[in-house]
Amino acid sequence: MKRFLTLCVAASCLLTQTVVQADASQSPEMQTVSESTAVQKAPDTQKKKKGNLSRERYAQILTDNGYRYDLDTRNLRWIPLPHSGDEYIIDVWVKLTQESPDSGSDGTYTYPAKYYLAHYYVRPKTRQIQFISELEVTGGRPDNTVKGRGYQAQNWEDLTPDSIEDVIYESAVAHVGKNKLGGSSHGNMSIRDAVEEYLRIAL
Repeated sequence: MKRFLTLCVAASCLLTQTVVQADASQSPEMQTVSESTAVQKAPDTQKKKKGNLSRERYAQILTDNGYRYDLDTRNLRWIPLPHSGDEYIIDVWVKLTQESPDSGSDGTYTYPAKYYLAHYYVRPKTRQIQFISELEVTGGRPDNTVKGRGYQAQNWEDLTPDSIEDVIYESAVAHVGKNKLGGSSHGNMSIRDAVEEYLRIAL
């Protein structure tokens, strides 16, 4: 009887040792699988980062005389031409920031505390632009009290090739087509056509 019990204990010890060795031999494989899974997830993370970068608010369009011009793509939109029932124009804001002397020396760019916000109307139908107002911002956020000369029908200006206004015009027309309610054809739309187009997009 004692011999039988001794054999059972020995068999149990051998079985336990076999299971432990099997687990130890499988652990490197499990680590390999985990590492492979981590490698596969890395590209998805990179795609998300790229997607966030593509939705940046400001798009740099020009540098001139120590100033950087950035187009505000978030507030870029079509609006009806004042005192007109069958034409649309583009409402656009441009951010002007003075570049610091050491800007870009270490591969990075930091905005100084002071900058300007310039407001323009762009008229694709006649290839004209109109300056509306400019706001100086010193530290923090701008106040929601912009004062300017406002819209005047006689203040439309023809474009001079390669001027700052020409670059702003071309950039506004190029970027407004990416907005949900924007499109290069809206410049010649009637209000009825525009409403039907907006309803079609909404549906």
